[in-house]
Amino acid sequence: MRNLLQFIHSELQNDRPVVSAVIVSSSGSTPRSTGSRMAVGKDGRTLGSVGGGPGEAMVQRHAYKVYQEKRSHLLTLDLTGKDAADAGMICGGKQEILIEYIPPLPENLQLFAQLLESWDAGQGSALYTVFRQDIHGVEILVRTQDSQALPDSVPQSLRQVAVSWGGKSRLPRFSQEDGITVLMEPIRSPGAVIIVGAGHVGQATATLCSMVGFITTVLDDRADFLTEHSLPGVHQRLQVDRFETCFQGLQIPTDACIVILTRGHVHDKTVLAQALQTPADYIGMIGSTKKRDAIYSGLREQGFEQWELDRVHCPIGVSIGADTPQEIAVSIVAELIQERAKRK
Repeated sequence: MRNLLQFIHSELQNDRPVVSAVIVSSSGSTPRSTGSRMAVGKDGRTLGSVGGGPGEAMVQRHAYKVYQEKRSHLLTLDLTGKDAADAGMICGGKQEILIEYIPPLPENLQLFAQLLESWDAGQGSALYTVFRQDIHGVEILVRTQDSQALPDSVPQSLRQVAVSWGGKSRLPRFSQEDGITVLMEPIRSPGAVIIVGAGHVGQATATLCSMVGFITTVLDDRADFLTEHSLPGVHQRLQVDRFETCFQGLQIPTDACIVILTRGHVHDKTVLAQALQTPADYIGMIGSTKKRDAIYSGLREQGFEQWELDRVHCPIGVSIGADTPQEIAVSIVAELIQERAKRK
């Protein structure tokens, strides 16, 4: 999502309009759900996805029409009938896709600049897109971050829905009444997880983190443990020369979670000493209370204060009686999801 926001902002900044397609509603079996977005530049460049295949190709064709007319469209895709099957769209659901024309106006440039700023600061934000459809097409009534700034033409019941939703959920939502639709999208980073250690537990944890949407980075000093096969779906796999400098050159945002799962107590202690000097909001370390106490004692001798050690979650994970690496990974990722939910 950040790359898509950056693409839109860059186009507007260069005085170029941009078309953005977003799934407003989705029912049945469809490749993407409400809130999935893609942007189409005037030169044909695309970023993001609304499902791929023939349906996405159709959206791109409509995008060129939107550029010509300078007016937004609402495209309905019915993936249930014979025509859809003949075209290769066999999912069996239905979608409404808003294909927006976003002109390079100061208010649009400011809005996407603010959304990017909120994202980079680790702050939750929301985008409310209000539109009305008539025989001529779609009229965008407003794009705003403020649920209190909806136009007077929006029914009171829709206003109440927008205010109560308030960007608190990680899931997008839409609501319709009297021909007016309010699309509510959370604009926030899914959270970054940095896993130090690519052993069995690290691999299982990284895979689960990616599955639940975290931007996942794995660090290890063993190249053969950092393969795409052993770490599918992770954002970055980084080999480090030594654990003493494992975070060197790595940008760690304030909303990051550092998970320490190295192959030994000495390495865990080394990594923890560095992690405590980062702005990461969450630091977790695997191990028993006996191991934890021994590492903490050693770090206090190095000059660390107790309040710094109190930042650390150790033993890491939700207590579920986990035994295997996969079960331990479930307990760790459950705690990370819990921490992410608290930030709302």
